[in-house]
Amino acid sequence: MARSGGSWLVEVHDNIDGLEAEWSTLVGQHNATPFQSYGFMHLFIRQLLANGADAPVVALVRSLDRRPVALFVMLRSRQFGLRWLRTDARPIDFCSPVFDSSLAQDDLHDIVQAVLVAIPGVDLLYCNRMPERFEGGLNPFVRLSNAARLRLSAWKIELAGRSAQDLAAARPAKFRANLRRSTKNLAQAHRRDFSLAMGSEINSADIAAFRDLRTTSTEEKGRKDILSQDEWSNIYLSLLNGQGGTCQGWLSKLEADGEPIAYLFGICVGRCIVATLTASKLGPWKHYSPGLQLFSETIEHFRAAGYDCFDLSIGDMDYKRRFGCEEIPLHDALFPKTLAGRAYYLFWRLKVAVRARLKPLAEARVSKDKGAKSA
Repeated sequence: MARSGGSWLVEVHDNIDGLEAEWSTLVGQHNATPFQSYGFMHLFIRQLLANGADAPVVALVRSLDRRPVALFVMLRSRQFGLRWLRTDARPIDFCSPVFDSSLAQDDLHDIVQAVLVAIPGVDLLYCNRMPERFEGGLNPFVRLSNAARLRLSAWKIELAGRSAQDLAAARPAKFRANLRRSTKNLAQAHRRDFSLAMGSEINSADIAAFRDLRTTSTEEKGRKDILSQDEWSNIYLSLLNGQGGTCQGWLSKLEADGEPIAYLFGICVGRCIVATLTASKLGPWKHYSPGLQLFSETIEHFRAAGYDCFDLSIGDMDYKRRFGCEEIPLHDALFPKTLAGRAYYLFWRLKVAVRARLKPLAEARVSKDKGAKSA
């Protein structure tokens, strides 16, 4: 179905099958996250349908000359009595509507309105967890008046043009010393080995061992393991088995005397690496910090291989700062369509204003707590 919205043609689909050519033309590292690659989205939508969830709403926007200029992959939901379209969903860590980078800033709002007009039965469009920038520059969508800064951030290490010494120098001296000592102690006490495999090169034995260690380590930490959740685990297993197409899964491993003591899983699209799932042995192995050792080895592996960035994704954990990551602010944006949607939008703007006032206070408290611990 194609509907005209002034200068824009909006096609509304319930899947992305048949859109790979347009996807490849429009989506790249300069304007999208790896989670928005065709390969990852294909697995995600396939899993949604297997779960019996509502089909997604996919809006492909074209200019009047039929050139693809924007992509929205959205899910329907109901909340507070309102009908929502959302661009975020588990297990997508962070996302954003995808726009042709040649568009003018003024075009973005008009395109959003054209999308809302083309989709019936909707009160609001909510875009959440959008990074402030991509590899090629700023995300223009977060500069709209409808966008607001989230408290949560993403964390990334730029690899291009940097040496191993550059990366080490960006880490706090105490952290460097502790990591160096843990690595030395493990190597002295055990035969220490690092390995990494990508896509179809990942063997079934490591997949099984990773899943087992992930289950054990998350239980010991009192956390939930997404790999044990039937509604999402097949996405990760498909990536581990090399079925991601344009999106490759990778799995790195740290061994001691041939025994896996840590795994790290992530995805790769183009020259960008994202780390998403960890698993490491605790108990007597904890003082070796196997998870941190594996992160360090994995980052260096991809740097030496010529990749552009290593993305540690969403979550304000201290170890990301200690690895010298750059903080990437995240944003959300809300677009009302109906009168009821407009009323909620005004409430949301009030919430955004309160959130903006509270953020400096929260940051000051974190800084004060860290100062007290180090004293």
